[in-house]
Amino acid sequence: QLKGYIDLSTLEIDATFSVKIPIVGTYKLAEVKGNLKDGVSVTFGIPWVISGTARFYVRDGWLWVDLSAEIFGTTYGPVSIKLIPLP
Repeated sequence: QLKGYIDLSTLEIDATFSVKIPIVGTYKLAEVKGNLKDGVSVTFGIPWVISGTARFYVRDGWLWVDLSAEIFGTTYGPVSIKLIPLP
């Protein structure tokens, strides 16, 4: 889950990247702050549950994330996900 804002004139992002774990609840993984033109990379982890990296950037007028994660010992990704169009 990504919650926050993007300044559309500068492409600055200030958001929280979090994960919802069944029964346990929602946990903040990382603060995402910086300029999406250059790309913003974060590493995250909750011991014995999840760890990984995410890179947020703009390509072809869309917000994208490149995501790699290990969840309970199983590796997922890398995968590129097209999130939302930016005007």
